[in-house]
Amino acid sequence: MLRALPGVRGETTAQAETLLSGLAVVEAVGYAELLPEAARVLSDAVASRNGSASDAHVLACAWLLDADIWSHDRDFAGTGWPSWSNANLLRALESA
Repeated sequence: MLRALPGVRGETTAQAETLLSGLAVVEAVGYAELLPEAARVLSDAVASRNGSASDAHVLACAWLLDADIWSHDRDFAGTGWPSWSNANLLRALESA
């Protein structure tokens, strides 16, 4: 599908297809029991300080899958769970 897009380089589509092949959709029922704790942790996180728990599903999925979070949302700072912005992730990958 990506290869049919005009103006997109073959290397770019190959990289995108590699990334997308590793993605899986997580059913809400899979992380539902983690949501209350994720909401509590987010509402107490220093970075947000606004009590927002709107991203609790993201944190709950990260816990479920033992995966880092890739986001520019600063609300994950202070949760005790690894999160990466594009810039920080690129720097880490370049130095690896």
